[in-house]
Amino acid sequence: MSTNFNLKLIAPDGVKYDETATEAILPTDLGQIAILPNHMPLISLLRPGEIIIKNGTKEHHLATEGGIIEVADNVVKILADTAEDADSLDELKIIEAKKAAEQSLRTAVDSVDYANAAAQIEKQLAKLQFINRRKKYKK
Repeated sequence: MSTNFNLKLIAPDGVKYDETATEAILPTDLGQIAILPNHMPLISLLRPGEIIIKNGTKEHHLATEGGIIEVADNVVKILADTAEDADSLDELKIIEAKKAAEQSLRTAVDSVDYANAAAQIEKQLAKLQFINRRKKYKK
């Protein structure tokens, strides 16, 4: 039985991770899931939140706005809308984007505008939560 698996994480701005891993913790519609070696085949949506990739004692933490996960034959492929580490996120810009989305939600004229604004709020809240968690761990 294998003790690791291959993981490839791709975002629009490039490959963010392409190595072996011992565990991946991913946000999905059903909550966080943990992928371990020899995981059953799976295709799922990736929700806004935190991606945690473990390889032995090393951990990589990335914020994502969503995407798609595929697991098959001890290979995990993640196509993410975004994948950013805490240092690359600008908290003030995220707060401003959240405020703009909240204003859009209040002025939405139809269900499509409302859904788009709600999705933007969810993405910005996930980033803010990620930043706050990373700040706690740095102390």
